[in-house]
Amino acid sequence: MKKIIFIFTFYLLASTANSQDTILVVNEKCIEIKDNGDRLKIKVYEVTDNNETIDDELIFEGHYKDGKSYESRKYISSINIPNPTWKKKASKERDFNGHWAGFGMGFANFADKRMEHFNDIDGVSLRSGKSLEYNLNVLEKSFLLSSRSNWAIVTGMGIRWSRYSLDGNEYFKEVDGITALQPAPEGMNYKSSKLNITSLTIPVLLEWQNRSNLFLSAGVVGVIKTASSSKVSYKDASTKKHTDKMDSGMNLRPVTMEFLVQAGYDWIGVYAKYSPMSIFESGKGPKVFPVSIGLQLHI
Repeated sequence: MKKIIFIFTFYLLASTANSQDTILVVNEKCIEIKDNGDRLKIKVYEVTDNNETIDDELIFEGHYKDGKSYESRKYISSINIPNPTWKKKASKERDFNGHWAGFGMGFANFADKRMEHFNDIDGVSLRSGKSLEYNLNVLEKSFLLSSRSNWAIVTGMGIRWSRYSLDGNEYFKEVDGITALQPAPEGMNYKSSKLNITSLTIPVLLEWQNRSNLFLSAGVVGVIKTASSSKVSYKDASTKKHTDKMDSGMNLRPVTMEFLVQAGYDWIGVYAKYSPMSIFESGKGPKVFPVSIGLQLHI
């Protein structure tokens, strides 16, 4: 395009001068324009210091007639036109690396619906230091809100393993359609009693990040339960360890949602989340709402 404008400009200059043969010297190049009314010829030569044309160093020749053109270049490097830099810049600005995929772990706990009380909720008490969750987020996709924006919508998919460790000598079990805590058999002392939940997670997050690799994101995460169990471990009279599965299912909601906030730098971040939905179906179990904080390593 620049070459065409260049040629057209000098052609206009030649026409304005009312001359069929025009010679111009610009930027150490000699441009010869010939127009016989039927054919336009343009030649470009190198020029010496004393402005004498060097005929044997023709660098460009063009013939234009009836809408058709023929062009020939002898020295391409002499009329090099650099690629526009804005294309590379725009491509760099579109390189947005969202923060969802990766591995993390955190402390899992229960709260009431208003998040005014934690841990001991509706008769369920947890060992906070041993109640953990593990996140393996395997899919991630970012959608820029504009080509020059630091904002994007981030989604993907992950797997979560939640392990709620009960503080008392009891376990979860569904009895007559209601899930409740059941005491251990007389004379038995559980070493651990856990409610285990495995879920698929699908986020929809609004993320901001700057050129210093700081990021902040928030949004909702859909949670789909894939498996659950109530397990206890104990030792018998011979100190042999046993692990028993006491129940599964237990009226846990098959689909829930939660609010997630993340912040961090580059590949490391912290997160906090809370679900406004009880993990048990309404009227079929304790009213406990999952809440957690943790560390996430992003890839």
